[in-house]
Amino acid sequence: MTAAPVKSWQDLKAAKKAEQDARIPEEWRLKAADLPSQDVADLRSIAQRCGILSDDELEITGDRYDATSLATAIADGKYSAVEVVTAFCKRAAVGHQLCNMLTEIMFADAIEQAKKLDEIFKSTGKPVGPLHGVPMTFKECFHFKGYDSTNGYLSRVFQPATTTTPLAQLMQAAGAVIISKTNVPQTMLVAEADNNVFGQTRNPVNCNLTCGGSSGGEGAVQAFRGSALGVGTDVGGSVRIPAAANGVYGYKPSFGIIPMIGYSYSGWTGSNTGIPAVTGPLGHSVRDLALFTRIVRESHPWRFDPSVIANIMEIEVSSRKPVVGVLYQSGLTPHPPIRRGLQEAVEKLKSAGFDVREFTAPNFLDIREITEQLFTLDGLSYPKQELQKTGEPVVNSVQQIGFWDIPRKTQEEAWAWNTKKLAIQKQMLDEWQRVGCDVVLAPAGPHTAVRPGDWTSDIYTVAWNAVDYPAVIIPTSHVDPSKDPLDGEFRAMHDADAKNQATYDPELFKGAPIALQIVGPRLADAQLLKDADMIDKVINCH
Repeated sequence: MTAAPVKSWQDLKAAKKAEQDARIPEEWRLKAADLPSQDVADLRSIAQRCGILSDDELEITGDRYDATSLATAIADGKYSAVEVVTAFCKRAAVGHQLCNMLTEIMFADAIEQAKKLDEIFKSTGKPVGPLHGVPMTFKECFHFKGYDSTNGYLSRVFQPATTTTPLAQLMQAAGAVIISKTNVPQTMLVAEADNNVFGQTRNPVNCNLTCGGSSGGEGAVQAFRGSALGVGTDVGGSVRIPAAANGVYGYKPSFGIIPMIGYSYSGWTGSNTGIPAVTGPLGHSVRDLALFTRIVRESHPWRFDPSVIANIMEIEVSSRKPVVGVLYQSGLTPHPPIRRGLQEAVEKLKSAGFDVREFTAPNFLDIREITEQLFTLDGLSYPKQELQKTGEPVVNSVQQIGFWDIPRKTQEEAWAWNTKKLAIQKQMLDEWQRVGCDVVLAPAGPHTAVRPGDWTSDIYTVAWNAVDYPAVIIPTSHVDPSKDPLDGEFRAMHDADAKNQATYDPELFKGAPIALQIVGPRLADAQLLKDADMIDKVINCH
């Protein structure tokens, strides 16, 4: 008997794509006439005009509801779980056909689960939990029994998980219905969402620009409103960059707040770079982020995940008006729209009576050098091994971000880089004490969403991972060429600053979301979420 021929990476990709396509019902497929012309950048309106969603389904999935108010509407009996889940599955299907943002599609299972929730509600008159019938999506790196956990590696296709990640089980126990997993970049160390398994995700707000990453598919699905609430992970900005790029809310907690045990690793299990990855939500309001966190913490996750800290989020928080430190720039000069968004926010806070003080952080480019060396302690030996198994190539965005060819470190070098990280942590703490601030308001990046593959500098996000401070992303505005022209007076601090500023194109970036970052002290997550909600209401005039 001859052995079956080994499939090429192209064959594996085609087979996985065929499996994914088969999970979208025929009646939910876009017709050629529904597809936008090349001059259409904002793809979100196609959900309204394609005819796949009814008027009620458009209302359910539209901006009238965030996850918090949607859960209330379901619990009040306004909508059934099946109505809501079906509506979001349909919208996610439309968004996926336009933006390629989903990975493991679970529509059929989700609708069956919604039917069971409706039966329970009918028989008891009560919702199963605080997320009863609320559709959720999870980043590709979480396990769901019966579905693949490829993390964008072709070497891991058609190997369904035998367990479900505990965090996902918590959400399901609270009544949430998981409708899909979402796309990620190859290696999971890129501010993009492109791999050889599922391809590249587009930004639905401006499809000419990146969706960010590594939770890029999650950011895109939230922007298209294909999910009421999403879950990503963050080690250098992987929740916050896609939240900012797509104009949605995102929260990176301190390490020890949200459990990560039992998720699908994209590198060696047990590896410790000195910069821990964390799990965090993406959604449509700060209160959605707080709702997710409260549900998780009320399950006492420290009882099954030894890395979770008990009682730290359960401390009493203050309703005081926080002292706001403002970080205008560090390392790279932000593009004109970011500077405008930050200045407008500062003016609104001052008008509302906030004490606003200037914050000067350690040089973020220095922090970036430290983090890129710690992220590559093993010379990226795991992704290189996985790619070699099938012969799949490295995608362009992985090459562009600059990690691929950084050499492996010795143990002594690892100690030295971690010593530098500790020095940065001390500098940041000292500046926080000098300023006397409660939170820091800062850019989410040196720019808004840029061309796909061009978000190569994560300095405004990874700095907070290096010191393990929690941070919340709030969208504030959009790029307007009339308000955000090229800066004719710009003078570069160095070559990297000139290169960053040269990427700005007011017309190309038109309509791109402007977002800001609110940062709190390490482990002060409960207070940060309360402060961020207060600041969001001022900045966005809620």
